[in-house]
Amino acid sequence: GQGFILLDDVACLGTELSLLDCPHSNWGQHDCSHAEDVGVRCSPESNTVMDGSLGPPVRLVDGESTKEGRVEVFLNGQWGSICDDGWTDRDAAVVCRQLGFSGTAKARAMAYFGEGHGPIHLDNIECSGTEHALGQCARPDTGIHSCWHSEDAGVIC
Repeated sequence: GQGFILLDDVACLGTELSLLDCPHSNWGQHDCSHAEDVGVRCSPESNTVMDGSLGPPVRLVDGESTKEGRVEVFLNGQWGSICDDGWTDRDAAVVCRQLGFSGTAKARAMAYFGEGHGPIHLDNIECSGTEHALGQCARPDTGIHSCWHSEDAGVIC
């Protein structure tokens, strides 16, 4: 984010009707940077919390619906794409599952949904297809790749 950081040390129990009903620090008092900004993904199917231990947040962009697009992950404070080297339907299935979609998943390669503009965060991801999130799949070090944005990976869920 940008601008002021308004809340810190928010400690909800989960039963509150409003975020403002949760204990929190005084307005504007914090020891944070924007790298610690939080987000929420709401789903009509469930109210399951996306556990941060499952790895970085994932989104789909530039598709014709919310169920398809270029795969981007949020690492080091920036959204970035994934290289399509070794990108398979098994990898796509994990992305779709992480985003709350069920059913068939199709991998798309060669910037099928257009080229990204940020960093290329990941390459050579190897999912078995049973993982709950992309962060659980085997992968080499982040940021190390031999790719161009013309190789950005996508999925159709």
